[in-house]
Amino acid sequence: MSSTKNPGRFAGFLYVLMSILGFFAMAYVPSKLIVHGNATATANNISASETLFRLGIAGELIGQAGFIFVALALYDLLKGVSRRHGSLMVTLI
Repeated sequence: MSSTKNPGRFAGFLYVLMSILGFFAMAYVPSKLIVHGNATATANNISASETLFRLGIAGELIGQAGFIFVALALYDLLKGVSRRHGSLMVTLI
């Protein structure tokens, strides 16, 4: 089954992918880099782990862009039932 014939699976795959990216960028990266109450240690951690810091930024950007595609995939899924409800869902997201 291709993703164009089954928009539910495609939307679900995108949603899971965005969840993984979101966890990585919003939970894992800050837990490794940020030292609460110590800006110097945080700056040193970022300098020492510049690649992880950049991957966190890239994960955030890809996650935000991917969220647009999740909304479009869910609209594609719902437009078969009602275009109005699909449009309302995209508007509320």
